[in-house]
Amino acid sequence: MPASKSRYTPRYIAVVSLITALCVVGRYLFQFLPNIQPVTDIIVFMTLSFGVVTGGYIAILSILISNVLLGFGIWTLPQIFAYLMVVGLTWLFGHWPYLRRHLWVQAAFSLFAGYLYGFCVSIGQYPLLGGWPQFVAYYIAGLYFDTFHAFGNLVLYFILIPPLSKIIPRLRLD
Repeated sequence: MPASKSRYTPRYIAVVSLITALCVVGRYLFQFLPNIQPVTDIIVFMTLSFGVVTGGYIAILSILISNVLLGFGIWTLPQIFAYLMVVGLTWLFGHWPYLRRHLWVQAAFSLFAGYLYGFCVSIGQYPLLGGWPQFVAYYIAGLYFDTFHAFGNLVLYFILIPPLSKIIPRLRLD
């Protein structure tokens, strides 16, 4: 039987591991700030650069590994779900050339992704809240933190992505 060429070459695994490590370290370093962390920006950029599968791997691994350091709980699965929603929408809107060409459009999308993440994590808590009125109160109470996340994404996108955009194209995944 002929050997098939696997997508998961040592180089691919190394690049995904390094970007995941960057997300984990970034999340850990920013833990003292409420909901401000570079993970969303990196996931959005990596999904635009390498596609939905790679973005999904980085999202899942970043949450699992960083939660080893920061703590697992009932929020872990909703966090994974939320980042997979961000990856999916990034991939969907990534087909729009304007998003790929303009840093400020990507940063604005990353701002939106912060709110999307917060909404998806809140939805994950719905079964524990006891009903629609409690969910609405829970979500509204969390909008303050979602706003920190969203605007943190906006600011960090302009800081992190220009240097990453010079490095990432040189990292071929084949």
